[in-house]
Amino acid sequence: MHQILLVDDESYVIDDLEISFPWDDYRIERIHKAYSGMQALSILDEQTVDIVITDISMPVMNGLELIRQIKAARPNLPCILLTGYAEFEYAKEATKHGVVEYLLKPLDIEKLAACLESTVLSIEEHIRRALFYEQAMNSFREHLPSLKDRLLNQLIEGNRYTEDALNEKLEHYHLPFHAEDEVQLVLVRLEEHFTRHTTSSLQLFEYAVTNIACELFNTVFHTWHCRDRYDYLVFLLKLSHRKQLPEQDQVEDQNQDLTHISLQLHHNVNEYLKGGISVILSQKGELQHDIRDMYEQALSALKKQVGNGTGYFLSLQESYRPVSIRSLHILYEPPTFNHLLETGQWEVFKERLHRIEAGYSTLPEQTEEHLDEIQIILLSAFHYIAHKNHALLSDLVGNEWVTRVPFRSVSQLTDWAENMLDRLRMKLEEQSLDEQHDVIHQIKTFVSTHLHSLSLQSIADHVSLHPVYVSKLFKQLQGISLSEYILSVKMDLALYLLNHSQDKVYEISDKLGYANSQYFIKVFRDKFGMTPQDYREQ
Repeated sequence: MHQILLVDDESYVIDDLEISFPWDDYRIERIHKAYSGMQALSILDEQTVDIVITDISMPVMNGLELIRQIKAARPNLPCILLTGYAEFEYAKEATKHGVVEYLLKPLDIEKLAACLESTVLSIEEHIRRALFYEQAMNSFREHLPSLKDRLLNQLIEGNRYTEDALNEKLEHYHLPFHAEDEVQLVLVRLEEHFTRHTTSSLQLFEYAVTNIACELFNTVFHTWHCRDRYDYLVFLLKLSHRKQLPEQDQVEDQNQDLTHISLQLHHNVNEYLKGGISVILSQKGELQHDIRDMYEQALSALKKQVGNGTGYFLSLQESYRPVSIRSLHILYEPPTFNHLLETGQWEVFKERLHRIEAGYSTLPEQTEEHLDEIQIILLSAFHYIAHKNHALLSDLVGNEWVTRVPFRSVSQLTDWAENMLDRLRMKLEEQSLDEQHDVIHQIKTFVSTHLHSLSLQSIADHVSLHPVYVSKLFKQLQGISLSEYILSVKMDLALYLLNHSQDKVYEISDKLGYANSQYFIKVFRDKFGMTPQDYREQ
C-alpha cells in the first residue's frame, strides 16, 4: 500500500479531492495534505510519501520550485503537476525536472485515475526490481568467499585470463590485486594430528588455521586464499605498502617479514591448536603469468617431504637440496598381500605392515607419493579379497573405511590398514562360518533323501567340495564323523519303519541302502543289542 501528498494553496481543491476520489482502488492507503510548498517539504521530511500531486501556481514557493527541491533530495519520487491552460508552457518545463505527468484544471477524474494507475504500477515495478537486485546482491555477498576460492583455484591450475578479464574479475570480487602485481604464494598442509579427526572437525581446523594465517599476513600483505584439490591451504600475498628503502634493501626486508610471519604461523598453530603444519614459501612472480609455476614448485616441494608431528617450514627463495627418490621394495616382496589374504595369514599381514613402517622410516626422502603408493597397494589387496568372496569391500567394512583419505604419516596409514584388516577378517570369518553351516545343511538334506544310494563321493559332488574336506568340515562343526551321522540317520529310519510299517527286514535293508540284509542285521544288533526282528516282536 502507498501514501500520497496533495499540495495546493486552495484548500477546497485538495479537501474535495481527498473525499471524492476512490484512492483505495489504486492501493493508496494514506493521504497527506499541504497548503504550501514549505508545509509539503516538512511533511516529506517526516513521512514516507510515494507520490506527490502539486499545483504549479502557489505563493512564496510555486510548484516548480517545490519539485526542484523534492528531486534534489529524492530523485526517484514521482511528482504529478496540476496546471491551468495559461501555465501550459510552465508545465512542459516541469517535465524536464522529472514530473511524470501534468494534468489540467479543472481536474478530469478519469485522467487522474489513469495517471495514478500507471504511476503506481511503475512504483511497484521499481520496488520489485529493487528487491530482486537486493536479493541478487545478498546472494553474491553470500557466495563471494566461494567465488574467490574458485578463481584462485582456476589460476593455480593454469586457467588463463586476458589481463583485462582478470582485472575485471578481481575488481568485481573486491580483491586488492591486479594481473601485473608481484606476488608470493604460501602453501600450507595440515599434518597428522588434524587429519585423524572427522571431515567436519578437519574443516573447522582449516578455518582456524586460515584465520590465524590471515591475521598474521594482513599486517604486511594483502591476502587472498583458497583450498586446493589436495586439501592444502593456498595463500596469495601482495605487499600492502612499501617502505622508503633502496630496492635491494626493500626486497630483503620483505623476505624477512614473510619468513618471520610464516614461522610465526607455524608456531601459533602448534601452540594454540596443538597440531603441526608444514609451510612452503614460494619465490616471487607476476600474478597473471607466474602463479601456475609458483604453485607447481611449492606443491612439488611439499609432496617431496612428509612432515613429522610438528611439520616444517621451507622457503623456495633459498637454495635447497633436491631429494633423490627411492623405491619401497618391501611392498612387492613375496608373498604378496593378495596371497596373504587368500590364505588367511592375518598375523603375517600385520607383521608385513610393521616392516613397511620401518622401511619407510629409513628412506632418506619420505614423500607423500610413497604414502599414496602404500595405500593404493593395500587398498587394492583389500578390494581383491572382498570381491573374491563375492562382496563389495564397502559392504564388509563400511564406506567410511574405503574412501581414500590423505595420510600425513606412515603410522597413521598403518593404523588405518590394521583396522581395515581386523574388520575384514571379522566379516569374512562370519561369512565363512555362515557358508560352512549352509554346507552342513545341504549335506544333511542330501543324506536324508539319498540313503538308498549314498557315498562320500556323491555327497562331496553335491556340495562341490573335496571328499576329504567334507569329512573334516562335518566333524569340525558337528562333533561326530560323517559316517557316524549317516549311521545314526539310517538306524533312526530303521526303528521308524519297524514300528510303523509292514515292510519285511530285507525290504527295510534295501531302503536304507544296504546291499546285504545280513549286514544290516549285524549293524542293527551292534547298535541296539538285538536283531531287527527281535525289536519288532517286542
